[in-house]
Amino acid sequence: MSHSFKNTELHSPGETPTVFLPGWGFDGSILQLLKPPQAWIYPENPLDPDTIEQDLLYLLNTKNIRRVRIVGWSMGAMLGLEFAARHRDLVHSLVLVSLRSQWPDHEMKEIRTEFSQNPRAFLKNFYRKCFLGDKQAYLKFCTTLESAYLAALNKNRGRLQRGLDFLEKFKLPSPLPTIATRMIYGKQDIIAPVAEKPSFPEAVVEIIDNAGHSVFLHEASSLQQELRKQVIRAKFSRAADSYDSYAKVQAEVARRLAAKLSPAQEKQGFKTILEIGCGTGNFTSLLADRFPAAKILALDFSPAMISKARQKIKSATVEFVCAEGEQFLQEAPTRSFDLVASNGSMQWFSNIDKTISHIARILLPHGTFLCSIFGPDSLSELASGLLATLGPGDGLAAEAFPSPESLKTALDTYYKEGKIEQELFEKTYRSTYDLLLHIKKTGTAGWQQKLQHPLTPSRVARLDAWFDRTYGACRVTYQILFLRGST
Repeated sequence: MSHSFKNTELHSPGETPTVFLPGWGFDGSILQLLKPPQAWIYPENPLDPDTIEQDLLYLLNTKNIRRVRIVGWSMGAMLGLEFAARHRDLVHSLVLVSLRSQWPDHEMKEIRTEFSQNPRAFLKNFYRKCFLGDKQAYLKFCTTLESAYLAALNKNRGRLQRGLDFLEKFKLPSPLPTIATRMIYGKQDIIAPVAEKPSFPEAVVEIIDNAGHSVFLHEASSLQQELRKQVIRAKFSRAADSYDSYAKVQAEVARRLAAKLSPAQEKQGFKTILEIGCGTGNFTSLLADRFPAAKILALDFSPAMISKARQKIKSATVEFVCAEGEQFLQEAPTRSFDLVASNGSMQWFSNIDKTISHIARILLPHGTFLCSIFGPDSLSELASGLLATLGPGDGLAAEAFPSPESLKTALDTYYKEGKIEQELFEKTYRSTYDLLLHIKKTGTAGWQQKLQHPLTPSRVARLDAWFDRTYGACRVTYQILFLRGST
């Protein structure tokens, strides 16, 4: 094999692994710039278009991998697309990042000339162009990877030349592979301009403002959001055993949410109910007790949480499914449920407006959407304490939660009737340590893995002193937003 691959054993059992194919001039180590880290399979050396197909086939065969998702960037997107066209049965889906239909002859001639005359200078300028629109990523690239790439130039020069040969000859496969495809572009990309993207009739297209060729690194791209969800899912899974013991606020919110189902609805009943983010099944139990004749489909993206919920609820009318909520809603058939409900989970979603629109789409006529969401002012006291004692740096996950204004706008847009109510829950903890333990044991710390200011014992003690001076105790407020929509 002319390619060696990393992370070949890291994907979870039963999960479709992702293979990342980098662009020309890069290898898979470019993924080190992603935050948070990921478990994608990637090549440790630059792609060789002459051998990557057989090396991928060998990898899948020796590792007994039946199907993969391919995330291809630039030239890697071209090679991934060709691989999918030739081996449709091995590719579950495609994510094509910064894919250009073809490279014009005059541009390739100019690139070849400049690369042959001074390859080092050409590469440095090329790297700079790739990161236009993302200064922070470029600075990180320059300090961590660029010198190694340039030092390996002579060793990799043959691969780079063959890459240019491939780019010059590339044409879109015909027919295009009929698999789920997403295309991602940066609006500021000067290497693969949006105007020159190929036409894929069935593909989902993302165009990210203020992003360039390295758009997959941009925080607004769906790939970054996906990676953040993986971290959040892992935290919830680790907290599955301790969740019920610590999630007292979430349990109280569940009771109040269930109480908002009107007596008329109880009398009429719901035949089909979808619960999004069921966790360990506490709100599921309330729904099952309230509507014993209803068929309930309860989703959660954490296998460990689903396992706990199944142990807790033994009912033929309740089906638990391990699925990511946003993806499920996007693919769910129209007009499927009488009630869609969610307790304290949708604040973690990437696109709340689109989520609320999909829920409206899958509700039956006269259906109901009911949910609770933690608002962005939750734990504002802790945020103030961190700023006062540690200075600017790490923000709380809650600060990125959807605002009441944006939620009300979505309800008014997609529902015949929409209503939002706010309730503030105050809770006092014995100490800051107990508050932080609550966050850890419920899995609600968010996607960040490494804090700029790690909470050492001395820093926690400073926070304790700040809470005592400011509030007389470790007291925090949870902002709870209750949403109701009717179709």
